[in-house]
Amino acid sequence: MQTRKSLIPHRRDVNRTLRFTEDGTFQISVFSDLHFAEDDGSDNKSRKVIETVLSSEDAQLVVLNGDLISGEAIQNANSSSIYVDRIVAPIIDNDLPWASTYGNHDSEINLDPEDIFLREKIYPNSLTQKRVSNSTAGITNYYLPVFAHGASNDATPEFILWFFDSQGGHYPIDKNYNGTSVPRQNWVDDSVLHWFKNAKANLTSTYGGPIPSIAFVHIPVYPMRAFQLAGVSPSKEPGINGERVQQQGYGNDNINYDSQDSPFIQALLNTTGLVATFSGHDHDNDWCFKWNGTLSGLNVTGNGINMCYGRHTGYGGYGIIWLICAIVGDGKEIWGIILRMV
Repeated sequence: MQTRKSLIPHRRDVNRTLRFTEDGTFQISVFSDLHFAEDDGSDNKSRKVIETVLSSEDAQLVVLNGDLISGEAIQNANSSSIYVDRIVAPIIDNDLPWASTYGNHDSEINLDPEDIFLREKIYPNSLTQKRVSNSTAGITNYYLPVFAHGASNDATPEFILWFFDSQGGHYPIDKNYNGTSVPRQNWVDDSVLHWFKNAKANLTSTYGGPIPSIAFVHIPVYPMRAFQLAGVSPSKEPGINGERVQQQGYGNDNINYDSQDSPFIQALLNTTGLVATFSGHDHDNDWCFKWNGTLSGLNVTGNGINMCYGRHTGYGGYGIIWLICAIVGDGKEIWGIILRMV
């Protein structure tokens, strides 16, 4: 990994503890599918999007929800730090913390997601973590607590933010013994689900009960595809429904969809207090739906969880450019989702 000194100045060390504002809100600016590295012009435009949004919104956290970099465009395996620096520069300039999930384009022959993670972690603003060490788990599996305004760090969190690595893409070349392009699984790994179950149990034991939460994962799960097949209503689920939902387990090289995401779906349903999930991946989709009842092709029943897309943000990749900002109200519900076109 490239070790040159960052060209981005370090500003004050932001407080790593996330808190609601004094008026009881917690706003997250979510940037999905930035796809840096395709060309300098697109990178500059994408950076301007981030700058414009962060200067216009009062966010307490920035979430980079996968496909930060177009790995297939990377020719030099030591250049990932350049693009990480470009992405996070406007976030640092606004003295904001950020947290990432990685997507399928963040792992390619010349792009190691471990290098992205290590570069992120040189910045005190980065809250991205790696909580599961299993070799098939990916990297960005972790959670962040959000506390009430003025609460101590040992108080009960008002909210938990879960982050999951849905993987995909290809293994970097130094992990391939024969030098060929080897696909990675594109679903949340079973080892992560084991960690998730234990982490939830520990939180419940520590704080005396379940805590409301939302989850971020780059690739959506099959219920979004099943709902799309049933019919997305422009009036009830407003937004763009411009392409097939490509759920976890679908569309990977030489791997057919075979309900690989079913254990993750069940784990989400088993999470008391989980309000919503946010995904990216499908650039031409930006709708949400509330999963109640049964859906064709699934043997599980929805429990009212909201499943949402975060709008395509970067000028890299296909599709139009959007941004989603989620405003979390009081830990029990999402008060609103602000969609900004820039």
